[in-house]
Amino acid sequence: MGCNIVNKEAFTVLARSRVFRYEDAMARIPGFWEEHYRTGGGSVICGMYGICLEEGGPEGSFEYLIADDLDPSREVPEGFVTRTIPAFTWAVFPCVGKMPQALQDLNRRIFSQWLPENGEYQMAAGINVEMYSDPGQFEKGTQDDRYYSEIWIPVKKA
Repeated sequence: MGCNIVNKEAFTVLARSRVFRYEDAMARIPGFWEEHYRTGGGSVICGMYGICLEEGGPEGSFEYLIADDLDPSREVPEGFVTRTIPAFTWAVFPCVGKMPQALQDLNRRIFSQWLPENGEYQMAAGINVEMYSDPGQFEKGTQDDRYYSEIWIPVKKA
């Protein structure tokens, strides 16, 4: 499982937010995306990112954001929030394949294999960023076998 270690500056996103429990998040988050687009949220946020934030929520849960980079010249519409993702060193994992299966599989492998076995890095914060390519660039959109996305994990030297 390959990754690149990169430094990224802090960035602020405009997002639709929902809290999920770990026990059923993989089953429920795809429905959140479907609801977001079905209710017109795609006209505000295209969904460049899916971001998991572990801090500040109830035990056993996390805040999940469907997000785009914030355009500071625009007002934050009702029902949306802004969040700033701090500057970190990130382990960036490329992912190719149909959504959400390819991304969910990679996410499991990062946490069950790469993090426990790499020896050089450990998690630096309770954040997980999914970065999505424009589905319009692929013949079958997010269901294309070549669809590209990434998972970013904040890391520090072990």
